[in-house]
Amino acid sequence: MKIAHTKGGRAAVLVGGVGAAMVLTLAGTSANAAPTPAPAKANNNAACPAEEGITPSSITIGHFIPKTGPASATFVDADKAAALRIAQENAKGGVNGRKINVIVYDDQANGQTQTTMATKALQSDHAFGVIMTTATDSAMATFKSNNVPVTGFNALAMANDRNAFSAVGVPSTQYVNTATMEKLKALGVSSAAIVSHNSPSAANSAKLQNIAAGAAGVKQALLILDEVQGTHDATSTALRIKSSGADGAYLTMFTDGVVSIVQALKQQGVNLKGINGAGIADPAVIAKSGSALEGVNAQLSVVPIGVPGHPAVRTYANGMKAANANPYASIAPIGFAGADLMIAGLKLAGPCPTREKFISALRNVSKYDASGMLPAPISFKPGLLPNGTPVKCAWFVTVEKGQPVPDKAATCGKLVDISTGAVVG
Repeated sequence: MKIAHTKGGRAAVLVGGVGAAMVLTLAGTSANAAPTPAPAKANNNAACPAEEGITPSSITIGHFIPKTGPASATFVDADKAAALRIAQENAKGGVNGRKINVIVYDDQANGQTQTTMATKALQSDHAFGVIMTTATDSAMATFKSNNVPVTGFNALAMANDRNAFSAVGVPSTQYVNTATMEKLKALGVSSAAIVSHNSPSAANSAKLQNIAAGAAGVKQALLILDEVQGTHDATSTALRIKSSGADGAYLTMFTDGVVSIVQALKQQGVNLKGINGAGIADPAVIAKSGSALEGVNAQLSVVPIGVPGHPAVRTYANGMKAANANPYASIAPIGFAGADLMIAGLKLAGPCPTREKFISALRNVSKYDASGMLPAPISFKPGLLPNGTPVKCAWFVTVEKGQPVPDKAATCGKLVDISTGAVVG
């Protein structure tokens, strides 16, 4: 599958926002894996006022992803998943007669590189909006100052920046969901080692899970916030977990880091009752690691492949396979959802879209489920946070006999205010 690239654009003229706010309900747009192109529809797009990245026949969108660097394995094929969703929409004629062109930027999960790429995306390539599936959020301030719509992975700025929308639920530093710790507790874990690599997002996640553990009745045995990204001393970390007396672990880091620590634990003879780690729901990762991942579970923000009764997930998996991409890649479904959300915002912005129309309309959506990919609908309306209310539900997959086996249903925890310890939802 090929996505057309463009470097053209039009001068930015900001047209006023949408009229009176309406409560919108949006469930995305279902699409087949290989749709038949629809005939072109007549439109009057040439009469629209000028807007950055918009022409009468096209819309330019940027996609930021670490194609290379230590995070690349974790984010593999997220760009292909986004391309799949864009291709599905383009095959139906695009949005209001405009085909979507995507330019992929390899930010290497490096802050300085991402900031440089953001300048290129806005000033040279004239992108209307940006899909973000990356571990770095250094460019979010640039996008905010230019009122650029951003959809995708849950960067912390998506909790407060009006222009930024997480496709899987608003992130938070104020509230934490106890679902992961409830899952570990159900496995018999009474004390957990919580380990993150040294990125702001991962460290924040670890700190929040430390509080969630207490709310779920799981003691903290160890908290590590500075695990090195990429090559690191997994044996040393495994020995620290062993010495802590923990009977469970939460590992928030790149997939390779999770695998190396789990392998080191096995080598040290440490058999924990429950381990939660990112990116281990991929059969290829499981096979490569031998038997080390047996019994380890992963939390997914989307419905896993193989759960009955979710045709959108089956369509996604078939489309990815047809594109020679890995549907089990951990972040790939979020790439798909980020593209779906970008399409949703463009549709809501109307026949003459502007950045402000996009943001204002999407900020009033109360139910969004990424075309059926999410465990529960999410809201972008102001709630517990300016950009909505954090999600309480996640879906877990556990490695059993060398295969990723999804739970029968999502696990829903409680939302806890980290400053007071009070349950708020």
